[in-house]
Amino acid sequence: MARICIVDDEPIIGVGLKILIGEYSRFSEIDTFTDGESALSNIIANPPDVVLTDIRMPRMDGLELCRHIQQLRLSTKVVVLSGYGDFAYAQKCMSYGVQEYLLKPITEIELFPILDKMLSMREAALISFTHFEQWIDHLEEAIWIMDRVRVDELLEEGKRELFDVDTEIQQHLRVSDAVRLLHKKLNARGAYRIEVKPFVEESTGITITYERFQSEIRSWIQRLSEYRNHERIDVLEAAIQYIDEHLFEDELSLEKVAGKLGLTPTYFSHYFKKHTNETFVQHRMRKRIDRAKQLLAVPHYKIIDIVAEVGYESYPHFTRVFKKATGYSPTEYRGLLGIK
Repeated sequence: MARICIVDDEPIIGVGLKILIGEYSRFSEIDTFTDGESALSNIIANPPDVVLTDIRMPRMDGLELCRHIQQLRLSTKVVVLSGYGDFAYAQKCMSYGVQEYLLKPITEIELFPILDKMLSMREAALISFTHFEQWIDHLEEAIWIMDRVRVDELLEEGKRELFDVDTEIQQHLRVSDAVRLLHKKLNARGAYRIEVKPFVEESTGITITYERFQSEIRSWIQRLSEYRNHERIDVLEAAIQYIDEHLFEDELSLEKVAGKLGLTPTYFSHYFKKHTNETFVQHRMRKRIDRAKQLLAVPHYKIIDIVAEVGYESYPHFTRVFKKATGYSPTEYRGLLGIK
């Protein structure tokens, strides 16, 4: 369920809207405030999904409240409700990211469809933010290992799916968020500190376009390359080496190998499959089965001892995996070799 804040300096209107929205039955919390200042304190402490605010109020009016919400970059959706049918107000509201502007008095016929729209936007924004976080993770890893091909793929994906927004200011805000997150993640690795150019600072008043963002990312890779004497981190080589060294350990997993390389499991899985044409699990199984075949060819080795030596916990599990890979049980395979 969602949460909504109603901000109106006339208590009777606030109570009436609370009752009306209560009948809408899609908000688990409905809070009311009589001025923008007290509402803002609550919004900062616990951002609601929707704010429904009046324009003319004491201490802090609705326009100022909208401006603060925009500056805080909250995912909160804002609807302005006013008795003033002034187009200039509507224009100013929209410049602060307000989604809808409605005139008093209002009924459920006008309000409920707007609330439907706000909640739909909220759900879409949640999905979009999750996608954005995953994209940032993948891009940061590709930058760190200087995989220029993957970086270009991700930048094109971002342009197509995440940064195709309605206004220049929206793109500016999203690109600023991307730069800050990437900068933080890369510098958290500790080996080399990326410095961000001043153009991302809001005090410059310069709008950051996605094209400038792409250029900046490529400059980061160039700086990393110079720092490493143009030697790219060979993730595949490091991964194969680690897998070979720990192949027969029970706890060898995709997550463990990715963690040793400083990558997320999702990115490492994609990278490994792309460069080997097999998944991590397929690679691990193939290598273990190859070793098992070598040991099965040695007559004095007991099959039960081979099971543990090639990294399997139980004889039945090993037998199932071996037969799936070769078409034969371990005993049948030994028989083909003439070993009884």
